[in-house]
Parts: sequence; C-alpha cells; structure tokens
Amino acid sequence: MYKIKQFAELTGVSIRMLRHYDKIKLLVPENINQFNGYRYYGEKNLATMQQILFFKELDFSLQEIKNIINAKDFKPLNALTMQRNLLNLKKQRLENMVNFIDKLLNNKNTGEFNMSKQLNNAINNDAFNNQKLKYAKEAKDKWGNTDSYKQSQKRMANYSKQDIAHINAKQEKIYHDLALLMPKGVNDKQVQNLVHDARMLINDNWYECSKQQFAALGNMY
Repeated sequence: MYKIKQFAELTGVSIRMLRHYDKIKLLVPENINQFNGYRYYGEKNLATMQQILFFKELDFSLQEIKNIINAKDFKPLNALTMQRNLLNLKKQRLENMVNFIDKLLNNKNTGEFNMSKQLNNAINNDAFNNQKLKYAKEAKDKWGNTDSYKQSQKRMANYSKQDIAHINAKQEKIYHDLALLMPKGVNDKQVQNLVHDARMLINDNWYECSKQQFAALGNMY
C-alpha cells in the first residue's frame, strides 16, 4: 500500500489532484484510516490510474473517464492495447528524431542531405495524431455513450463544416483573450466573464455543461 505522497510521486499526479479524484469518486483509495484520515492506495488503484492517464491522453473529460471505466462492458485489456500502440508510435517518432540528430552530427556539411525534408520526417506527428483520434472515437463508440456525448453527437450531426469552424474559432478567441489576462488573476471580473463565456460556448453548442463539469474539464487540463 502507498501513502498519498508516495502514490503521487509514483504516478506523477499531484496530491491535490488525487484528492479531487477521490472527491468525485473517480479514484477512491483502497483504504482510509478511520482515526487519522490517511489515504492508502493499492495495486487496483494503480491499474485505475493507468486507465485515467490513458483516457486523459485521448482528451476525455474526467466525468467521461469515470463513466467509461465504470461501464459494465469496459474491457481494460482493449484499452491497454490501444495505449501500447500509441506509445509505440511515440517511440517511433523519438527514434526518427534521434536518427536525424545523428545525421547532423555525422555530416559536417549538412548540405549533403535534404535538411528540410529530413527535419519534417523527424518531427512529423501525423501518424500519432490520426491514431489518437481513431482510438478516441473507438473508445467512445464502445464505452463512452454518456448523456453529454450523445447530446454533443446529436448536435454535431446538424452542423456544417463551416459551423464547426466558426465554433472552434470562437473558442480559440476566448482562450486567447484569457491568456492575455492571466496576470490579472482568477478573481478579475474580465477573467470571470471569459470563463463564463467558455462554459456557455460548450453549453450552447455541444452539451449541457454544468459548472461542476466545466470545473472538472479545467482540472483535467
């Protein structure tokens, strides 16, 4: 069993986030000392954390992850296979980058090979991103039929490419403006207005997004 600090160091997840996962019943410690309140995490918690980290990598919200891993038909081995394939793609990209650097080190005259083409091949991440989107769709089709997902899919069916591009542009504008206001702090009125706009953009265009859901999205990111 691991104390919360040990578990945080082992998984790379902050103590604050672990407490939040416990609060929303996403990752509940296997044992809590009734006298001092100490949390203890076991092997089952490690397995669950691995799934959480994987689905976060696929850009799922915490609520969606909770629904997925608690679904009766959820198959952890299938998710592990997806994760392994994604990691292999990441590994391949890193190997391409190492090979590119080796070529630079071994060629005093970098003009001996096409620099721009080789660099593009080394840093290209299209294969990973395409597979990531494929797995996200597959996971949602298999396990992610939450009310929010169903609602967003139903709304999306009525949107044109231009509609979606317009919504995405509005979202980018909100986040850009928020970034400019970061020095003002979270309690600033302008900041709060933009946070509200960000939530309502989801609420009005994709699915009914409560303050709690939006907070969970914020914690995830």
